[in-house]
Order: sequence, then C-alpha cells, then structure tokens
Amino acid sequence: MKRALPASFCVLGLLLSAVPAGAQAVVHVIVRDGAHKPVDGKVSLKPARDGKSFGCSTSKGACTMRSVPGGSYIVTFRGNNGASPAPRKVVIPPSGNTDLHITAK
Repeated sequence: MKRALPASFCVLGLLLSAVPAGAQAVVHVIVRDGAHKPVDGKVSLKPARDGKSFGCSTSKGACTMRSVPGGSYIVTFRGNNGASPAPRKVVIPPSGNTDLHITAK
C-alpha cells in the first residue's frame, strides 16, 4: 500500500504535464439551419460555474473564439432574425482546436 501513493502522484504528474501550463482552446463555431445553410447571429459561451464568458458574431455562419479555458459552458445563439435554439451545455477541451456546431431555427 505504501508504494501506491507515490505511483499515484507519478501518474498525476504525467497527466498534468501533458497539458501545457496556461493552455487554452480555439473554438471554431459553425451555425447552420435545418437546410444546412449558414446562419448569422451572436454566439455566447458562459461558464457553467464562475469564470469569464466568451462570444463572437458569425459571418457566413462561422466565427472563432480564442484563448478559451477548458471546462463546462452553456452555449447560446441568437440569430440576426431573432430566432434562437435552446441553450445547451458543452465541454471545451483544455487546449487545441475544437469545432462547435449549432443548429439554428
């Protein structure tokens, strides 16, 4: 049992070293309607807990958010035509690039 504790710290250290300190994600947002046509409007990512919110406005149905810390967020979209799908929970990875697909009304 005494050896399990140091091994656990070793594994934890390897996991933490896999994600660079201060690493953040780039989120590419793609918004389409039911006919797969681009939809423009405003996208918001609000942390499920405390933290900074992020947002962007789509052009031709796409926009990019940079330096987004990994975690759970609530994504909302408000189309320029006023229509908006229900907010939903998304998980952003701690680093790298990720695509966020939104189906608009």
